[in-house]
Amino acid sequence: MIEIGGGLFLQPVNMKIVMRAALAVAVAAGLAACSFQNRYERLATGMTQAAINNNLKPMQGDLAPGIRITRVQVAEWSDELSRQGTLESVKEHRGGCPVGVHCFVATFSKRIYLERLRLDSHGKIVAWRFFPKTGAISP
Repeated sequence: MIEIGGGLFLQPVNMKIVMRAALAVAVAAGLAACSFQNRYERLATGMTQAAINNNLKPMQGDLAPGIRITRVQVAEWSDELSRQGTLESVKEHRGGCPVGVHCFVATFSKRIYLERLRLDSHGKIVAWRFFPKTGAISP
């Protein structure tokens, strides 16, 4: 114990315990942040971010075998989406979505886009489309 001032005593702090507690809190916060997106939102966000970055390699394992996306298509997607500012969120939107397709609202700092994602029976991406949302801001 350490005496401070007029008889106040403090216990020495075990730094290992403090560090482990801080790490546990950080891991829990990280997991909580990830848990707000469902699997399809994570796929759509991954495709959107890959298109913005002009590099689909991070998504290669999520694309169905035989899907053909040209380098020119990726460059055009990147040009268009990069002009929309920061990607803020991609949220699934079920209203009016065709059967077998997952629809999303992709919110950028300058504009809102709608996205459509179609998967095969193995959960691999066979189609991904996006287009600017027209009209009001809400989905």
